[in-house]
Amino acid sequence: MAEAEPARGGPRTTALGPVAESYDQLHRIDLLARARAGGGVAPASYESLVRAVFQAAEVSLRNLSRLAERTRAGTLAGELGDTARFSRWSIGFHRLLRHLGTALFDARSVFGQGDLAGTSEIGLAESAGYRTYVEAVRGLEQAVRTALLERDQKAVRSTIATRSIDDPLYSFLHDLRTGSHDATKWESDLSGVRVRKPVGQTLDEFTRAALLAEAVAATELHGATLHGEFVALHQIPELLCAEANDHLEAAVRALRAADLSRAVEHLAACRALLVPVVEAQRVMAELLATGEYHGFRENLGPASGTHSLAIKQHMFRDLFKCFWGDLESWLLSFHQGSLSDAVRSVDEGRHKDPELWLRHSVIDHAFRLHFVHQQWRHEHLHMPRNCLGSGGTKSMIGIPDGPQAVYKMRDAANAQRSLVAIHAARGVRLSNSVPDSPLNRLVAGPASVDAELMRLVGEATREYFPDVQEQSYKPFHSGAAERKP
Repeated sequence: MAEAEPARGGPRTTALGPVAESYDQLHRIDLLARARAGGGVAPASYESLVRAVFQAAEVSLRNLSRLAERTRAGTLAGELGDTARFSRWSIGFHRLLRHLGTALFDARSVFGQGDLAGTSEIGLAESAGYRTYVEAVRGLEQAVRTALLERDQKAVRSTIATRSIDDPLYSFLHDLRTGSHDATKWESDLSGVRVRKPVGQTLDEFTRAALLAEAVAATELHGATLHGEFVALHQIPELLCAEANDHLEAAVRALRAADLSRAVEHLAACRALLVPVVEAQRVMAELLATGEYHGFRENLGPASGTHSLAIKQHMFRDLFKCFWGDLESWLLSFHQGSLSDAVRSVDEGRHKDPELWLRHSVIDHAFRLHFVHQQWRHEHLHMPRNCLGSGGTKSMIGIPDGPQAVYKMRDAANAQRSLVAIHAARGVRLSNSVPDSPLNRLVAGPASVDAELMRLVGEATREYFPDVQEQSYKPFHSGAAERKP
């Protein structure tokens, strides 16, 4: 790996391009924040949620367009390996768009139809990202016709009829079919949405599409790496998590005011937004190869070992602690006995009393939300496991053992006092594994193939990045105030 050198009067660079100085700089959090700010949209509202989903879709479409261009070039060059790889990444973004459509449906259902006066209908086809993607697909389809269907349709037919997913051509053709079918679904789900926005404002103005396009373009490096896709799978969660945090804070305030139906509404909105965030982690886990990550790891700089305010500090620390603490206080406020008695009285009486049903709904949505938090933490572990490995492999900020650090963060979150107490009161386990089960001993024990593969990944990573092993720990610092509802 070529060592990064400081450019004269500028940031450090490698042959691929600049080395990020921070997480925020790498993912252009400044541009994402500007895209979310103002625009006549009230925070933690139905309108702000719709905008966040369409903003995430815009980033997805920009990246799908780039992948379609790369797939087109590989098709014309006869590079089936590259073509199949990029088309498989495209399927990952199609899946993400499908989840965005589901999140929007859930949100529209939660908030209800309401008063349609003053609303206008928006759809993805009005967006700049959509138009760019359509042109990219048109170019890809022409390349497929020219290089495959017109040149040797018999070979294409034979491949479809006789080969399987391990064949690069079959894999590519299969992804084309899957992507085409998925596109019709997410386009439908993200169309015909009624929302209040300033009169005469276009969808691109509503979503601040120009800022989002700039944020996507700013991630480009020299060479055809998957750095841009890696960044996109952080930018999309940033947009959605920032919006989810607003709804979680609103839920806390509603709970304190005994406005239970509104608390439930905001908790449901928060969970709906986090489902595609989990999917973004899954796409990265499935598609980003260890070597591909190593290829641009140096350009990530300290961003390789940190998370932003939206995820690390606010969602999983400030608001997480505040919400479960307030939930415990609320449960005890209407029952003089124990937490177990309070939860039992609500669950047992939920069908007899509308007020108890509302209380039950608050508890239910709190547990559903934490289940999504658990899913995110599980998926997030794939990155250090797959790309750093075991044996003391340091992260770019000098954390002594990347995977172990993430495991500890997950376990520390699940040890939060109020969270533990409320789950115990409802008889719901918080553990993320069944350590004594035959399956766990087989696949996750120290003698398992998984453990051996993690060891080999660790050896390769340490060999590839020996200088990182010499770095001292650089903890995450932020000047931002704690988020206190």
